[in-house]
Amino acid sequence: MTALQKRIAVSVVFIPLILAALWFGGPWLIIFFALAVLIGSGEYISMLRRAKYPVPWLWIAASLASYAQIVLLPGFELVTVWVLLLLAFLEALLRWDAQKSVLQAALELFGVLYAAFLPALCVRLGLEHQESRLLLGLVVLIWCADSLAYFVGMKWGKRRGIVKISPNKSLEGFLAGALAPFVIVTILYIGKLYGDLTLLLLTAFAAGIVGQLGDLAESTLKRFCQVKDSSNLIPGHGGILDRSDSILMAGSFLYCATQIIQQVR
Repeated sequence: MTALQKRIAVSVVFIPLILAALWFGGPWLIIFFALAVLIGSGEYISMLRRAKYPVPWLWIAASLASYAQIVLLPGFELVTVWVLLLLAFLEALLRWDAQKSVLQAALELFGVLYAAFLPALCVRLGLEHQESRLLLGLVVLIWCADSLAYFVGMKWGKRRGIVKISPNKSLEGFLAGALAPFVIVTILYIGKLYGDLTLLLLTAFAAGIVGQLGDLAESTLKRFCQVKDSSNLIPGHGGILDRSDSILMAGSFLYCATQIIQQVR
C-alpha cells in the first residue's frame, strides 16, 4: 500500500469521527480535543527526549490541567501562565544543568502553550460559535486548502524551497492553498449562504494562510528535534501533532480574531 493509499484509508475512518465531534460540539468537542491534548503532549515530550532534553512526563498533566482551565473556567489564564512559569523555574532550580536547564524550561512552557492552550482556544471557538458551526467550517476549509496545496505542489510545483525549514514546499502549492478558501467563502457570500463577510474573510485567511504557517511551525519543531514525524500513531499521516498543526494555529487565531471583533463592534 502506497503512502497516498494509507492516507486515504485512514481518512475514511477518522474524518467521520472528527466531523461528528465538531458537529455535535459540547462535551463531545471537549473530550475529542482533550484526547488530542493528551496524545499531542506525549508526542511533544517524546520528541524533546529524542533531542536529549529529558522533559518529565508530568508535564502532560500540566497540559491537561491548563486545557481544562481554559475550556471550563475561562478568565484565569494569567494565573495558569504564572503557575506554569513557577513550575518551570522550580524544575530548572532543582535539576540544574548549565547547558540545558534554561532552554528546557522554555521548551516546556512552549509545549503547554502549543499542545494545550491552542487546542483549548479552538474548543472555545467551537463552543461560542456552535450555532454557526464556525469551527467545523474552518476545518473543512483547511482540508480543502491542504489538499489543493498538496496536489498542485505535486503536479505543478516548480519553485520549491521557499522556506528553508520545508524544502519540498512549493510557491505554487502555497498560493493554491492560500487562495482556495477565499474562492469558497466568496461563493458562499454571493450565494447568500452566509452573510457576515468580515467573518468569512477572516475564516478564509485563517484556513489558507495561518493554517499553512501552522504546518511550517510544526516542521520547525520537528527539525529542531531531528524527527520526521511527531509519532507513528496514524499510518500514513504521522502523529496527532502532524495532523492538527494547521487546525491548532488557524483555530486559535480565528478565536482571537472573533474576540477582537466583538470588542470593536
